[in-house]
Amino acid sequence: MAVRAVLVDADGVLQVNPPGWLEALHAFAPAGAGEEFADHLFAAEQSALVGHRSFHDVVAEVLAHWGREDRAGELVDHYHRIEVCSGTAEVVRDLRAAGVPVHLATNQQDVRTAYMREQLGYADLLDSTFSSCEIGAKKDDPAFFEHVLAELRLEPHEVVLVDDKEHYVDGARAAGVHGLQWTVDDGTDVLRARLRDLGLPI
Repeated sequence: MAVRAVLVDADGVLQVNPPGWLEALHAFAPAGAGEEFADHLFAAEQSALVGHRSFHDVVAEVLAHWGREDRAGELVDHYHRIEVCSGTAEVVRDLRAAGVPVHLATNQQDVRTAYMREQLGYADLLDSTFSSCEIGAKKDDPAFFEHVLAELRLEPHEVVLVDDKEHYVDGARAAGVHGLQWTVDDGTDVLRARLRDLGLPI
C-alpha cells in the first residue's frame, strides 16, 4: 500500500536554532564553564524529554547548582529562539494540499512543545504533533512509533519519517516505518525527490 502519512522531525528538519545559539547558552555559566554547564543542562533535560518532569523544574535545578537562579526566565526564553525553515514548511503545505497528512514527530520537553504549537504556528501548519514528553518515549524507543501508529490508525508501511538523525531513522525502520534521513542542509529539492520515490504527490 502507498504511504498515507508523513512524519517530520523538528530540529534539523522543520526548524533550526539561530546562529550563535550554543555560544549564548554557554554564557549562562560562570566564565570558562560554558561547555560543562551545557552538558549538565542537556543531561538533566533528558527526564523532561520523556515527560518525567517539567523543563521549568530542570532549569531551576541546574541554575541553582551553578548559582544562577535569577536567570531562569532568560534560559527558558533562550529555548524559544527557533527559526522555522521556510522551505520545509512549504513542502509540508504542498503535501497537505495534495491530501497527505503531515505530523510532527519530535523529541521535546513540555515547555518547548507548547511554544512550538502555539507560537510558531505548528498547530495550523501540521495535522498534529507527536512529542516525546507527551508520549513518554523518544524516537529510539519502539513505544514512540507504536503510539503514533495507533493514533493514526495506520500500518507501519503506510507512514514515513523524515529525520536528520540516523539512529532515529533506524528506529523508524525497525518499527516497519519508512525512514528518510534528511537535513535542511540537503535542500528541499532532495527531499521532494525522495518523497516522490515513495509515491507521494509532491
